[in-house]
Amino acid sequence: MQQEAVLPTAAGRETARLLSPTLLLCIAGLLLPNALSIGAMISGIGLPPRTTAIILYAMVALSVRYLAAVPVAVLFVVVAIYDGISTIALQFGLAPSEIGLALHLANELDLFKSPLYAALIVGVISFAGLCIFMLTRFRAALRNGSTGIFLAAVLLFVGADFTGNTSAHYQFGALYGANAPMQSAAVSSGFRDTVLTGKPKRVLVVIVEALGKFADPLKQEALLKPFRNPELQKRYRVTNGSTTYFGSTTAGEMRELCDTRASYSKVASLTGEHCLPQLMRERGYKTEALHHFTKSFFDRAEWYPKIGFQEYAFREDLKPKKRRKCGGPFRAPCDVEMLPRITRAFQEAKEPLFYYWLTLSTHVPVMLSDATPRLDCANRGGAFGHKEVCGMAELWMDVFDGIIDMTAQIGPTEILLVGDHSPPLWSRAGRALFEPGKVTWVRLSPRGAE
Repeated sequence: MQQEAVLPTAAGRETARLLSPTLLLCIAGLLLPNALSIGAMISGIGLPPRTTAIILYAMVALSVRYLAAVPVAVLFVVVAIYDGISTIALQFGLAPSEIGLALHLANELDLFKSPLYAALIVGVISFAGLCIFMLTRFRAALRNGSTGIFLAAVLLFVGADFTGNTSAHYQFGALYGANAPMQSAAVSSGFRDTVLTGKPKRVLVVIVEALGKFADPLKQEALLKPFRNPELQKRYRVTNGSTTYFGSTTAGEMRELCDTRASYSKVASLTGEHCLPQLMRERGYKTEALHHFTKSFFDRAEWYPKIGFQEYAFREDLKPKKRRKCGGPFRAPCDVEMLPRITRAFQEAKEPLFYYWLTLSTHVPVMLSDATPRLDCANRGGAFGHKEVCGMAELWMDVFDGIIDMTAQIGPTEILLVGDHSPPLWSRAGRALFEPGKVTWVRLSPRGAE
């Protein structure tokens, strides 16, 4: 017997009518603007929670019901800019004002040197263009999408994003430290009090890029193994510990050089009266600084003299010798290439010398081939269980070994090495190896100086 055709009910016809526009609305207002975030979550790349940006993208998609195409496109671009700035700020611990400064100096960076950064740039441009196309081309269909279903999907994704990406590592950006108690390695190690007596005639401060503190004591011990050198310990008393950081590299410089959480621009406007370079200069020391990246990055050539440095050298000031280059986007002479220059400065000093060095080669993302292979990183990340972290550890240890060798050539010197911030790694597993909010410090005090 022939079956009768089943006629669709009114509810069924309404569902079918809304399905295509609702799907388009979810694609244009949720999937495409958050595609890179979704891909990051799947692949293990860590991003900060983007709750506000996700909701704003959804509001832009719903605005097609009320606005013309051009205003919708403009709104999308504004939200995308906010999304990029807020994400980068949390990822790298920057204040929003610092991002603005860094972005206009982006031509100094070779971003396409990093496959990850290249993929991100292409992805952002591609998905943004496709999203704007859909929001302006399919406006009539998007207006008919189900707001309830769309907002339910948005809320589900917001929950997944917040749950999957919330991390204590993102709670130590520049803005979080405004009212935090002041801590620094220079103070807690006793280094600042010692050098301010004016007795040590040679003083060296090294801020080591991204030198965090490993959460696992065994990994931390492996990192600091070079300082157990018997010959070094005959000449120096070695102590180490950790201190809390907030913010990016410039915040680390203010913390250790000026004992403050204020921004470098604010400190420089006050003539750096509480900063070690200025205080040491008043005590008769020659004060020098070295950073082998461009002098325009974060205006260091402008504010270094304001906090007390008499002489300072940047990448532009280095003689055009054939130096080995290190780093990805932050391409410059390798850290270890700077050690002979520092050694000569101490050897040739005719007066008390305060010298400051800001390293560079371990700026994320690192190039694993830059380091001296010593930790079997190619074998599943060696003792650290993560290839990128292992490569960073090798680079840090190259600096440690260079400083240790230098101590045998320059005479008794008060030395402090300290990280500026923990590594802002894109890998969620890599970040998890470090203790949130902590950086490592090592102090070398000449024996007999007590």
